[in-house]
Amino acid sequence: TLFAVLDSQFNNITSTAMISNQQGQVRLRPSIEPYTLQVDFSFTISDLQPGQLGFGNAAFNIDVGGDLTQSSVAPGWNPESGVTVDSNGALPGGVKNKWADNGDYGVPGDLQGIIIGTDPPDFGPVAIDPRRDFGRSGEQFFGGVYFELPGSGMAFGNLQIEGDGGSVYDANNRLVSDGVTVTGGAIDFQVVPEPSGAALLGLGGSLLAVVGRRFRRQ
Repeated sequence: TLFAVLDSQFNNITSTAMISNQQGQVRLRPSIEPYTLQVDFSFTISDLQPGQLGFGNAAFNIDVGGDLTQSSVAPGWNPESGVTVDSNGALPGGVKNKWADNGDYGVPGDLQGIIIGTDPPDFGPVAIDPRRDFGRSGEQFFGGVYFELPGSGMAFGNLQIEGDGGSVYDANNRLVSDGVTVTGGAIDFQVVPEPSGAALLGLGGSLLAVVGRRFRRQ
């Protein structure tokens, strides 16, 4: 999801930059300086097969096209890092890391081979460990990327999320990949003259039936 449009100083200018979002396309007003686009990533689980209990891990690529480039100020994958869960102190062994894996494991900075994952053998009891419900009760945020787009008229760009693989955990807290399909989505951006009508905000990009939530710069 496009969470915000920022200026060169990373100030949120979404309300003045956006013209509209029509059929998955983000339309922006012309600007003297490039736009910085804060794109968030999250996932949802669309269904589970018999014996599959919850999210294990997923691998995907982010393909970038047109005039869109990674931010020169904050390039690369920005994981939701340093986040822990403790369920109010109820987990055996105390506080746990939210993610066992969350990073770009391909060529550094190429946004290919991004992997997010949990560690099921480390899970606490059902109904106590929140990691058991990731993606099952709404969108689960896990990271984001900053992109730049020229503000000149008719500049355009696109993001395509390419699912690579994934797994779920079973009743024995093992990771299994049988029947798992990782699917993604896309966002198109274009700088165009302002049309008449009110500005609309909201768009999508998804992974695993994925789409975003707030991302804060680390």
